[in-house]
Amino acid sequence: MAGIYIHVPFCKTRCHYCDFFKSTKVQFRNQFLGQLLKELENRRKFFPESDKIIESVYFGGGTPSLLDVDQLKKVLAVIRKEYSLDNGAELTIEVNPDDLDPDYLEGLKKTGFNRISLGIQSFFDEDLKRMGRRHNADQSRKVIDQTFDAGFKNVGIDLIYGLPWSDQEKFLENLKIMNQYPLKHLSAYHLTIEPGTQFGRDKKRKKLSEIEEEQSEQLFWLLHDEAEKMGFDHYEISNFCRDELYSRHNTSYWIGKSYLGVGPGAHSFDGIRRFWNKSDLHQYLHCGYQKGIGEEILSENDRFNERLMLGLRTKKGIDLFDLKNIHPGLTDRLEKNIQKWIDRDFLMQSGGRIFGSRKGWFLIDGIIEDLFEV
Repeated sequence: MAGIYIHVPFCKTRCHYCDFFKSTKVQFRNQFLGQLLKELENRRKFFPESDKIIESVYFGGGTPSLLDVDQLKKVLAVIRKEYSLDNGAELTIEVNPDDLDPDYLEGLKKTGFNRISLGIQSFFDEDLKRMGRRHNADQSRKVIDQTFDAGFKNVGIDLIYGLPWSDQEKFLENLKIMNQYPLKHLSAYHLTIEPGTQFGRDKKRKKLSEIEEEQSEQLFWLLHDEAEKMGFDHYEISNFCRDELYSRHNTSYWIGKSYLGVGPGAHSFDGIRRFWNKSDLHQYLHCGYQKGIGEEILSENDRFNERLMLGLRTKKGIDLFDLKNIHPGLTDRLEKNIQKWIDRDFLMQSGGRIFGSRKGWFLIDGIIEDLFEV
């Protein structure tokens, strides 16, 4: 089964850490919607016959909750008309706490959304203010209650850790507050200071810097251990779930399923080729997606490396037998390289699967890079 990603590029303000493609020109939402619906209609034949059932639709951004319920209904109506949407499909929308009220949440429920991802980031006002978030801690708590009151059961939040001005105790308190709610999903991301962001400019002026790697590792395992005590399964480096309610949409990326991305800056993958829409709102509004679309045919090495990277970032790791079947000429060197990491207790092997040990999972990106076929 396949997935569709909808990129809504609008934000009222720019968060200080975010480097995703976005625009504060929210007055162009209606014009954007018109082009988005055309793109969905024009790309209805993107998926091959063998992989045309849509299992998940994910509205990300940007800030999808800047679209009103009627606009969201129009998008889902086109998807239901032009694509083979599975009856039990996961329909997710990312939302900002200050965009929500009971009427909006009721509208989302009636429209068919069955999974909500709340951009909380922190339950402390100081953190939110310094990150440039629009909401405050009281709004976060209030909107989580409202989301459950509206009848949503599959609700998750995002948190950011590794904040230079914060400490372990404060992050632990964030996790304790989170545990007061029957949340089913947690995405927890370590702060990365990216060029082109406000934090990037602050770093360049030496007003801000990342925390030390030792502190990062301590926070990572604090997060892992506390979340597991709370009943969460740490199923991917940055993702946790309860009751096996993992993100079906994101998981499809990690296991190499095809997906269509629509909207400026969105990426698509058909199993062999990668496509991307230019990150240019003006062009998208005036010329549509066609003029700015890019395409890349992935080599066997590229596909091998990508499967390796995405698999080893998950708790289940990679299946060597499957990898050999798909890439029979590329696994001999891999097995030798894997063994050295197993011997050093950074990787583990069980039942033909390779996955990160407790010692190695925090460092998995560096291990993956060493295993890449170049």
